[in-house]
Amino acid sequence: MKIEDIKTQEVLTRKQAMDALNVKDYRTLNKLIKAGLPVIQVGSYVRFSKSDISEFLEKHKERGGEVSCK
Repeated sequence: MKIEDIKTQEVLTRKQAMDALNVKDYRTLNKLIKAGLPVIQVGSYVRFSKSDISEFLEKHKERGGEVSCK
């Protein structure tokens, strides 16, 4: 991902990503990250691209909605 792409797309905080994914706690969000949800990390800041979240959901929707979060 290029810096120009980050500037032109909307990025979300952890809380905003949790709202978009309809998850209630950070543990679930971290499990989704381990399952392949892409993050943008700069130093200690973690952000999520709206388009990456959409792609992640579509990818798992095609597989029958199962996300392995072990």
